[in-house]
Amino acid sequence: MSTKVYRDQEREKNKEISKLNITEVSKELFLSRGYAQTNMAEIAEIAKISRKTLYRYFSSKEEIAMEIELDVFKTFVSVQDEIVRKLQGNGFEKLSQYLEKLDHLVDDLSQLIRLTGMFDYYLVNEYPSESSQSEFIKLIEKVDEPFIQFIDEGVKDGSIKTEIEVPYLARTISNSFLALAQRIVTRGNHLDVELNIESRKILAVQRSLFLKALQA
Repeated sequence: MSTKVYRDQEREKNKEISKLNITEVSKELFLSRGYAQTNMAEIAEIAKISRKTLYRYFSSKEEIAMEIELDVFKTFVSVQDEIVRKLQGNGFEKLSQYLEKLDHLVDDLSQLIRLTGMFDYYLVNEYPSESSQSEFIKLIEKVDEPFIQFIDEGVKDGSIKTEIEVPYLARTISNSFLALAQRIVTRGNHLDVELNIESRKILAVQRSLFLKALQA
């Protein structure tokens, strides 16, 4: 290996390490202080880099948030793929098992779910870049795939009955689950008091309602 190639590889490796450090620091700040209360100067200070260096990697806080959101959904996709491989039965049974597994994962992935909530609430304008938009859309499609697959299987094997178009139904269930999970992990303690119930159990109720409506 030539010296130039080696140096280029080292440069790229160090670049990725620095970028990862920035996103990890930002993630902790977003979770502890809130997205709106965090600024680029604080990120640079905690990451122990200059603001000039920070802006070489990310042009804005929104761009950092987008990078974090992409990483979060890559984690979701990895976890979901592992779950899907182990499911058995007809379409309805797979959908039932899948929703139950996702419910159980909410506590383990609560911090990541909180980050998606921040992203949905604060990043309402244009995507930071066309490439990030394209990558994010592909990840969303990946997240929705199991719902589409199981409902479609269920309709074909007769275990699911519905007059709703499968893509709309699948994405309604997927988005409803995530939205409720975001609310519970973000405001669970408050909801317990405000609603006078154990709010964590609402996800199980939601799951039951969807399944009862779909079972043939």
